[in-house]
Amino acid sequence: MKKLILVLSLLNCACCIYAQQKKIDSLKHLLSISASDTSTVTLKRKLAHSYLYSKPDSSFLLAQEGLVLAQKINFLEGQAKCYKEIGEAKQQMGSYPDAMQDYLKYLRTAERLNSQFDVAQALIDIGLLYQDEGEYKPAIRYTLKAKNVIESIKNKNKVSNYQATYNAILINIGYFYYKNNQLDSALIYEQNAFELGVKIRNEEYMGNILLNMGLINEKINNKALAITYYRMSLQKSKAIDDYTTLTDTYLSIANFYNLTNQPDSCIYFYKNALNTAKTALYTKGTLEASTNLASLYGKSNKDLAYDYLKTAAIARDSLFNQEKVKQLQKLKFEEQVREQEIAELKTQREEERRNNLQLSLIALFIPVFFLVSLLLGKIKVHHRIIEFMSVLSILFLFEFFTLLIHPIVGRFTNNTPLIEFLIFVCLAGIMVPTHHHLTTWLKVRLTNLQKWEKHIPPPVPPPAPDK
Repeated sequence: MKKLILVLSLLNCACCIYAQQKKIDSLKHLLSISASDTSTVTLKRKLAHSYLYSKPDSSFLLAQEGLVLAQKINFLEGQAKCYKEIGEAKQQMGSYPDAMQDYLKYLRTAERLNSQFDVAQALIDIGLLYQDEGEYKPAIRYTLKAKNVIESIKNKNKVSNYQATYNAILINIGYFYYKNNQLDSALIYEQNAFELGVKIRNEEYMGNILLNMGLINEKINNKALAITYYRMSLQKSKAIDDYTTLTDTYLSIANFYNLTNQPDSCIYFYKNALNTAKTALYTKGTLEASTNLASLYGKSNKDLAYDYLKTAAIARDSLFNQEKVKQLQKLKFEEQVREQEIAELKTQREEERRNNLQLSLIALFIPVFFLVSLLLGKIKVHHRIIEFMSVLSILFLFEFFTLLIHPIVGRFTNNTPLIEFLIFVCLAGIMVPTHHHLTTWLKVRLTNLQKWEKHIPPPVPPPAPDK
């Protein structure tokens, strides 16, 4: 039975590898016969993604070529997607500041295009970059924000890769919660990700899901289930040449054997992790594997331990030298400032919208009030009421005018009190006499006393006496 399962697993892996290579060959063929620049950009970007986890340097070059062409023909959507692939390739090779820069360009281009799906993907990538640096709270924040953005898309059926992207969000949130020691939440998200992955047959992320399930189960002391998940993850990752997940799985198995005091197995899997990480130019994996091997060989083989320490030092310098750290911190700070400015601008626009609504209601109220005053002039109402309403109508009109020009005067004078005071005094000098004349005219016009006040006829002279 075990032999049968092994044979079936090997056949499954062989089929997946064949399918992956067939996809790459198909993209290369389509690229060779591409007739338009936009399709060339799209195909280069897709081919770059196919190489991401096995040959990140090739992925970077292809995406860079696509970006140059997209900029040349002003193809904004193509530029956005190429920024994403370039950022992912740089992150894979450990160049975090450059990756952050490309992710931010991707995010801003997506915002210009008003593409909520691309905005969500950019937020996912930024979250993953924070995770690579061990900053799990901002990683959770960005990924939850991506989840909210993608769930707000109305026509989900029209968005290609919607389900796969949502699957990735669930995987990432589960892993970040695991690293933040929130195991219950982590397990829920990973189980949901696994169910969705099986439903949509998402082989690309299945190795990652199984790895995360193994990590969570190991941490809750379910070791037998954990090692089963790790071995399943190895099969899935090998099948699609996902060397990054493969490296991480080797490292997890090695750590597992290290904790259970099985040094031979531990060294074997650390060496596999190091070789795979070097193949994929996965700097973070190289650092972890070489550091652990140096520690294990520290007492038994000092020369070999020293070689591994040199490898670790090179990887560490590539990831964490001071210049890169400063550059990355600067980019993070700039993005935080940008987010704050966006929030402030949103608040300001909401306030402006409320003010404009109030001004519109006032502008509507004044003519309505004036019409009511005119109607009262045609019916029998005490003339004092009509006089009061006429004065009030003119007051409303002039105060509304003052309210409208006040911001203009403020901008013109740069809110200098003395200049504002002089301008409003001059305006008052014009408005007060005008207000007086208009009020007098309106009172006379509205009251029109001769129409309704009781008319007293002149006295009739007595008849002349008879002569």
